[in-house]
Amino acid sequence: GPGRSTVILRVVPPMDAVMMLTGDTEHRELKAFQTGLYKLVPSVFHIPYVHVELDPAHDQYWAFVEDVRPEMESLGMHAVLPDETIRVILSHLAAFHAAFWERHDILRQPWLMRLEQPVDYFYRCVVDVLDGMKTPAESSTYIVGKWPWFAEGVVNLMDSLAPKTRRAIEGLYRQPERLLEKIRHLPRTLCHYDFDNRNLGLRETPEGAKTVVIDWEIVGEGLSSADVGRFLAYQQPSNVEELVGYYLDELERNLGRPIDRAEWLYGSELVTIALWQIIGVLFGVMVSAPSAPVPDDQRDAMKERVYSDIAHVESLVRKHGLA
Repeated sequence: GPGRSTVILRVVPPMDAVMMLTGDTEHRELKAFQTGLYKLVPSVFHIPYVHVELDPAHDQYWAFVEDVRPEMESLGMHAVLPDETIRVILSHLAAFHAAFWERHDILRQPWLMRLEQPVDYFYRCVVDVLDGMKTPAESSTYIVGKWPWFAEGVVNLMDSLAPKTRRAIEGLYRQPERLLEKIRHLPRTLCHYDFDNRNLGLRETPEGAKTVVIDWEIVGEGLSSADVGRFLAYQQPSNVEELVGYYLDELERNLGRPIDRAEWLYGSELVTIALWQIIGVLFGVMVSAPSAPVPDDQRDAMKERVYSDIAHVESLVRKHGLA
């Protein structure tokens, strides 16, 4: 028929930046396609994969994907979204989470991201740096080798904290089981884990709007608040509590039953701590390392945000008895 379409070829190397952080080479985004996981995702999410082929001769994956740049650009990578659009995306996210809610047959697939994965690699790297890289893990040596500024930033950031604050923050990395134990009994689902504007677009279809979702490299088990929190933190709307309530309404509608909302909110605070330990501290490490690739005219403002976030995380750490 009339019209045109574009397919993009992605050639994926054996190692990339995400794998460097997580310390593994699972290629989850591609395995999710090859194992049929994307077919289980509700139709309100559109995932643009067409075909994946392994080229063993070159140790590369060739991934064929639809060109969804128009949909991504319509949403805007850094745009502040209207309330109505935020609600559409939250409704679709709730349908996604409900589809995998407590589906342990899926969540226990060995190639999915596990809650313990950052502990085994990223947390270990922070501890190795603080211990002077005396007996570092292989993954720690790899990360520090690729990011020479990382060790400098970790040390500078921790040294800049008041002793009481440093003990609380450093303890999160040295004793991760305390946080994991509080999370393990909470209801799990499948999480995207990088759910923000950079990886989202909107597509209008005869059946209604669909959210285009790309970058599934760290898909795995977790608490649904991880995706909700990341999306809303990126947007920073003034009516966060109202929007969280709307998401929970949609989650319950898709599940066909109520959930324990107090438990969900409790879990969201624990997730705030856990996500900061990876994303927030990495941000703080970068602005604390003079050699890191941070624009000089933005460094002071970024530092102000870093210490504000640390204060919030410290308050949650003490609230939940993790200090």
